[in-house]
Amino acid sequence: MKLGTIESIWRYPVKGMRGEEIPHVYTGFTGLMGDRVYGVIDENGIAGFPWHTGRDQEEFVLYNASYGSSEALLQPAGLDDFESHAPGVTPVYPDDDAFKVSVESHEGTRYDDIEDPAFINDLQKLTGSSLRVHMTQRGQHDCRPVSLLSLSAVAALGEELGMTMDKRRFRANFYVEWESQDDPYFEFSLVGKTLKIGDRLEMAIVERDPRCKMITLDPDTADESPKVLQHVSRNHGGDAGVFGAVLQDGVVNKGDSIFLT
Repeated sequence: MKLGTIESIWRYPVKGMRGEEIPHVYTGFTGLMGDRVYGVIDENGIAGFPWHTGRDQEEFVLYNASYGSSEALLQPAGLDDFESHAPGVTPVYPDDDAFKVSVESHEGTRYDDIEDPAFINDLQKLTGSSLRVHMTQRGQHDCRPVSLLSLSAVAALGEELGMTMDKRRFRANFYVEWESQDDPYFEFSLVGKTLKIGDRLEMAIVERDPRCKMITLDPDTADESPKVLQHVSRNHGGDAGVFGAVLQDGVVNKGDSIFLT
């Protein structure tokens, strides 16, 4: 049964910075290829959550991060050969050099390589924190490797709050449009079920997505609206969107259909 359609696909080269919309992407057991590969760690932060994000510096959400070889990071080379074997054979990703990221700060300063000491030195001066850059091809996610949110939920939250709601506040990987218009928060009903997206990807919806300060930050200005998180907490259990775990990897395209298996 068709449930909906992938409206757009987003990945975040650096955890906490602006994301980029992409037309398609290989989605494996560790998430979208190239998603949250880099992160900034606060050496004096909480041991269980050491990341420096917009929670600590609101303007961090305005930093632009981009891959120099973005096209090469949409799917691994030779993917068809890997997919011809049994499900679960992980394709080979490019070497780390292909994942090099450039960064432009909210003030317009550009760093051609996030691992250039100048980037972290300038950020430390700005924040007064002891920071370092951490990289892993597996991705650095808060809870689960893939997040999904419907446009109907975004619109409903905007109506409930009486404000224009930008979907980018929620930093999802897959934004979707549901076939049914009866329940704007339809994704909540999918927890515990399995979806097939496009020709191959299968994903179990494992839990609702608990929200934090990040959704209060305007993605264009970093202005904070605490009422967004307060409303979600009081009226929706603190959740918006859902998390998924990949059961069978595959490429997801913008416009792909979503089926219930």
